[in-house]
Amino acid sequence: METITHLYSTYIVNILDILILTMVFHRLILVIKGTRAIQIVVGILFILGLTVVSRDVLHLKALSWLLDNFWLAAVIIFAVIFQIEIRNVLAQIGGQLWGSKNQTQNSYVTEIIEAVEELSSSKMGGLIAIGNEIGLKNFTETGITLNANISNELLLSIFKNKSAPLHDGAVIVFNGKISAAGCLLPLSHDTSVKIFGTRHRAALGLSEVTDAIIIVVSEETGRISVAYKGNLYGNIPTSKLKEVIDTNGEVLKSK
Repeated sequence: METITHLYSTYIVNILDILILTMVFHRLILVIKGTRAIQIVVGILFILGLTVVSRDVLHLKALSWLLDNFWLAAVIIFAVIFQIEIRNVLAQIGGQLWGSKNQTQNSYVTEIIEAVEELSSSKMGGLIAIGNEIGLKNFTETGITLNANISNELLLSIFKNKSAPLHDGAVIVFNGKISAAGCLLPLSHDTSVKIFGTRHRAALGLSEVTDAIIIVVSEETGRISVAYKGNLYGNIPTSKLKEVIDTNGEVLKSK
């Protein structure tokens, strides 16, 4: 028994510690990869290096004092800066534990693609959000609850009638159903991204706070765009939409 205790305290506990930290950092890297958060991380690493150099190498007292006080409040600062990323990580963990991952079958994907293709060819605006692991209940509550089967005809009837109250809002798809239509999405305030219209800004805004795939059809040009994890990808052909949805947007990271 003493041997096992010694092995655990000497080796096993350290191995577990490293494995858990590796998993945590791996998950964090996956969440912030390809987003603006990675630039913030680089900035934080720069400040950390500056702190070490000013305190231990150059012995700059005033700068060292200022940076040391910055690190005292770092937990609160990072919580504010990375609130979206932290929320996404916790939501993904919770979604995996409770099995709330969106179930979008191939037949439903085909219906969505056919509707998007028709909207694009006829230059009718459209906004469809396909939920993944992070629930979209907060946003479905802003629209009209449908809980209907996904069909090309239903999607077209929502967006093609400009006088209909559901035309200007978003359709939210989750767990193989059209959860709601006419939903209001948060608008992105990212001025560094070229935004074409309100639909595109709303799509980007939702992608910044959830892991949903948001498909946008421009009413002016008929072009199809996809917003995913804080990025807006333009000129997506319908032939690639199936791959985008099937891979939960991961294929977009290669663009």
